[in-house]
Amino acid sequence: MLPRARPLLLTLLLALLPLGFGYWVNTHAPYPPSRARAGHCTRYCALHYCVHVTRANSPAYCQLRPLYAATVRALAAGGRSRYAAVNIGFYLGLLPLLLGWLTYGALRDSQLISKLKYARKP
Repeated sequence: MLPRARPLLLTLLLALLPLGFGYWVNTHAPYPPSRARAGHCTRYCALHYCVHVTRANSPAYCQLRPLYAATVRALAAGGRSRYAAVNIGFYLGLLPLLLGWLTYGALRDSQLISKLKYARKP
């Protein structure tokens, strides 16, 4: 296999993991709140704040709620009409490219380090 092909293949395989997880979440978490069960979040909760959470059953969610609200406000800073475009551009464009680039670099460097380590041995 080509020296650059292995880290690239591993990077692509790792990039498919979030897609598979996203598919699983979307098929197992119904959207309409009428089908929601108590204690089971759905995509409705992500869009409208979770209505059944309390500090007792999810202290982490209550602590992170201000961060979530700040993220939504930052993404909507360009106006409500641009919110979806900025959201898609950031979460489906910029962030995956950055993570893919960092993953590829780490895998390439680890491969180079292992080659250099074995090249130094007599």
